[in-house]
Amino acid sequence: MKERKMRIRPLTLLSKLIIWVWISASMLPIIFMVSTSLKDSDIARQMPPQWIFKPKFQNYLDVLVGADGHSQGFNRLLLNSFIVTFTSTILCLLVAFPAAIALSQPKFTRRKFLSSWILSTYMFPPIVAIIPVFIFAGKINAIDTYPVLAIPYAAFNLPVVIWILRSSIEQIPKEIEEAAHVDGTNGWQYISKILFPLTVPALATGAILSSILTWNDFLFGLALTRSSAKTAPVGIQEFTGMYGTDWGSLSAASVTIVAPVLVIAIIVRKRIVSGLTFGAVK
Repeated sequence: MKERKMRIRPLTLLSKLIIWVWISASMLPIIFMVSTSLKDSDIARQMPPQWIFKPKFQNYLDVLVGADGHSQGFNRLLLNSFIVTFTSTILCLLVAFPAAIALSQPKFTRRKFLSSWILSTYMFPPIVAIIPVFIFAGKINAIDTYPVLAIPYAAFNLPVVIWILRSSIEQIPKEIEEAAHVDGTNGWQYISKILFPLTVPALATGAILSSILTWNDFLFGLALTRSSAKTAPVGIQEFTGMYGTDWGSLSAASVTIVAPVLVIAIIVRKRIVSGLTFGAVK
């Protein structure tokens, strides 16, 4: 037994070392981005990069309030991103929850086929839908509005959210529903007072994933907005012009976009993993 432990220990240490090396290498771009955001424009352009410097927060101030050469301050773009993300996430959950309930009912004979078809639509590349959505939005004068972004985002996030909720609902023992009906509860009371509280963890997971996917999207924001509803990822392109790239401001803007997603992902990482793996092992 001791010899076996001695053989396993070096392999364990080696695997941990490889994992930490991989994590450190993955963190280098983030560290470089944050350090560049704190440099003056002249220092930010130096190659190889200068790691010892006096940090300044002027780039963040210029980005948030809107310096010369930029159409809008990033505070407005971040607000647009928040509004679109919040609206899209709520819309997605409002549609996904009843759909998941229907697909988890044993009386629904075609539920397996329909569930597989819904999941298969997640493979549909969003770029294919850009032109039809753009033409339709132009005909109804919806270009550069919040709904023209929120509705497509909710539609593309629906398949994965429905599957997360469906898996969660199917793991709830049927005896709970039967006992609720014996006690005299109707369908709406069972959903609102029993089913909904039990699926809150799955709803939180779906909301988090939907929010992250919507917040980071660039394609639809670029094609369907101009100025009023422009989101933060689209505003990044303004820092690259004909005469060069403002690396300090570009990095500061990138940090303001990445920071909320990174903080939320770190805080709720256990919730995301538990929601995705719920029902995998009975």
